[in-house]
Amino acid sequence: MPSKTIERTRSRRGGDESSPRSSKREQGWGAVARRQEEVKKRIEEAGNSLREFWLKTGESAIIQILQEEPYCFDAHQVKDKRGKWTIVPCQLNTGKHCVLCSDGVKQTWRAAFKILDYRGTWDSEKKRFKNDKPVEKIWIVGSTIANSLKQVRDKDKKGRELNQMVLEVTRSGEGKESTYNFEQAFDEDDKRMRPIDWDEQGMTAEEYCQPPTEDEIDEAGYTDED
Repeated sequence: MPSKTIERTRSRRGGDESSPRSSKREQGWGAVARRQEEVKKRIEEAGNSLREFWLKTGESAIIQILQEEPYCFDAHQVKDKRGKWTIVPCQLNTGKHCVLCSDGVKQTWRAAFKILDYRGTWDSEKKRFKNDKPVEKIWIVGSTIANSLKQVRDKDKKGRELNQMVLEVTRSGEGKESTYNFEQAFDEDDKRMRPIDWDEQGMTAEEYCQPPTEDEIDEAGYTDED
């Protein structure tokens, strides 16, 4: 009786080792170019579908958190081939091997929140927010900000979850010295703002923070070297 390994091999080849293998998959340099385009398209689609929330020093924004709890994950802080530092989810979150871990890139911890940014859409020509309608975004934070948000939740006198509040967040300081302050948001009539009903359209925080493939890591040229 043939072994299970041989049976699997035959199954992949169509059950008859003597028959020629046929494949419609493109080969050669054309396949390489096609693969690069596929990776580029996926990266662009991910970037266009949901943007990350950010504040400059001294800026404030009104936000509405759309989930009760954060999505927490291990990650790597790396620089891409354009020299831009970014956070990349660790492949060990979903698999048994991570390219960046194998390369000696240290892990870091992050929490992700799906939010509404009340500043609205960004006007690329005027370089400012339009304040038109809330925009879905992802806010990826470290343990300090995550703990600050937890304290906001824990200290709420009415026992509300974060997704039952509308908060005004203000950033102070630069780099590692940055701090974020959270307060209950009030409208123009000085009334406490309440969350609006919102049907989420973009991907969830968990979906957004899925690890990249080895091909995507290679294409981005991630490194932790300055």
